[in-house]
Amino acid sequence: MDTQTPTTATCHDCGLTQALPEMKEGTKAICTRCGSLLFQKTKDTTQRTLSLAITGLILFAIANAYPFLSMQVEGRVLETTLVTGIIWLFTNGMQGLSALVLFTSIIVPLLQLIALIFILTPIQFGQLAPKTGVIFRTVRHLMPWSMMEVFLLGILVSMIKLGKMATIIPGTAIWAYTGLILILVTAFSGLNPHDIWKRLPIKSADTHSDICTQSATCHSCSLVSGIPETHHTACPRCGAGLHLRKPNSIQRTTALVVAAVLLYLPANMLPITITQALGSTQADTIMSGVIYFMFSGSWHIALIIFIASILIPLLKLITLVYLLISVKFSHQWKPETRTKMYRLTEAVGRWSMVDVYVVTVLVALVQLAPFASIQAGPGAVYFAAVVVITMFAAESFDPRLIWDQKEQ
Repeated sequence: MDTQTPTTATCHDCGLTQALPEMKEGTKAICTRCGSLLFQKTKDTTQRTLSLAITGLILFAIANAYPFLSMQVEGRVLETTLVTGIIWLFTNGMQGLSALVLFTSIIVPLLQLIALIFILTPIQFGQLAPKTGVIFRTVRHLMPWSMMEVFLLGILVSMIKLGKMATIIPGTAIWAYTGLILILVTAFSGLNPHDIWKRLPIKSADTHSDICTQSATCHSCSLVSGIPETHHTACPRCGAGLHLRKPNSIQRTTALVVAAVLLYLPANMLPITITQALGSTQADTIMSGVIYFMFSGSWHIALIIFIASILIPLLKLITLVYLLISVKFSHQWKPETRTKMYRLTEAVGRWSMVDVYVVTVLVALVQLAPFASIQAGPGAVYFAAVVVITMFAAESFDPRLIWDQKEQ
């Protein structure tokens, strides 16, 4: 079992392999070329993370067992749970949108908690759970798709919007859900992945080892291994596919960006919600929602929605287009800056889901037919597709291609 600091590390953002010195606890190694984190030396973090995961699972059960929000209007009280809006979307012909909200706000967090408990419990007794490498790299791969904090922001926006027409009462579940968010953020920010990877055995080289003429770094566990030129191979420690660069990165990213651009216009032009009240119908787009909050005095909410739902998707598309062009035509302009642009694009894209969650909460609460009701409009489907596709596009792009141009 390797418990020492690795002697070398390869940066996942720029591809530079660097020697690591002997490190003390609490120190970090930063890439000398692009500034990315290479390695951090900590005390064993598995026991603390296990305790947090167990606590999180208890909070998850509470968050799904009790009412989330209640709306009181003219003597009527409507209660909603975490899945109420998801069920409404499913039963009203928006199964894809329903599945997306269910996956990002409930299923992924649950899988993360169960996986952490499954992996970390045997470690406390000096054992390894079956398929630890596969499960742990899957959990880390799913991290961008755990959007509980974005969902909570969507709830707060919905409460402010509905608070002008009814009394909104937070339920027990919302406090448990908030606690669960804090627990998961603390668990993953405090867990050093090396504490898991260092415990996994490294399999002996396969029959093709004699023709391994290149070295590649595993994008999951950071192990440097030899790879052959003529066929693909798997990481001998975690089983992930090894490659010098992400396969067909430019082609895949270009196709996804084009698809997102085509969907961006209907996402902003079609109504995202349709409100029916006392015989009248009002269709609201994302921009009309921003205008509503701005002129109703909630300018801070208008700013949040404008940034998350209009500005971020647009800037993300512009940034990805520029990065693709810069790589295609071998631009040499400040690779460090372009790498930071990519990191920012990859990090903020998930926050655009806030409007989708606002719609989910609104359709769950406002069903007071024949007096008033809110339905999800077609714009919500197009907008969710833009968010998902741009996230896949950012994941498909390989920032190391930026630095390959500089080296050449």
